[in-house]
Amino acid sequence: MKQINKFWNWFQDNEEAIANAINLGINTKEVFHHLKKNYSYISKRIGFLIISPSENREKYTIIFTAEGYRKLFPKIIALEDLAPKLKLFIPQAFIKPIQNRTPYQEGTDKPYIFNKYKIKISQLYMSLVDYNITTKQLKINLFIPAYDYIKEFDEIESDLNYIVMDVIGEIAFRKHIKNIEFLELPENTNGLLSLIELPEYIDYLYKINSRQKTRIV
Repeated sequence: MKQINKFWNWFQDNEEAIANAINLGINTKEVFHHLKKNYSYISKRIGFLIISPSENREKYTIIFTAEGYRKLFPKIIALEDLAPKLKLFIPQAFIKPIQNRTPYQEGTDKPYIFNKYKIKISQLYMSLVDYNITTKQLKINLFIPAYDYIKEFDEIESDLNYIVMDVIGEIAFRKHIKNIEFLELPENTNGLLSLIELPEYIDYLYKINSRQKTRIV
């Protein structure tokens, strides 16, 4: 926990510079170099995301994630618990699932902007390849517009995994997703499921297979 406290001391002293680097582009490369360096002392396997203020929040949200890797959960939780009161940032442990699905169902959601491209969740579809009744894990195909064009980009699979994680939450992603194959979105999407419905689909599979179990007396 000593390294976590050191990180927060550094972050609190530099949070205005971090916000200016994000919002105004001031010394962005240098600021993020030091941010990543100080963060890496905690663990090289824990990542972080910074989300811009929303309509309901005036502060940035810094999200700590281990992509569902359970051995790192204590450090993720400690990062939130040991955080000091910050003026410009809200600390959050884990990527949490989307709560309000209406914009995604209506197609009015904002796109995710990555290095060379942008994608909306409402544009993404999926199909089930396999569901393991014992482990409750799925193998799915994820269909992406213009995937044949963007599939050569660096970190494309990591970006797309993050989007799925954002839909169902980091913990559920680790628990339920065994494998994802990324494919070009076909013109005809009949028979495919919108990605935003994945949490309900997991619940549906779980309930259906639970009903099929028979009790042995």
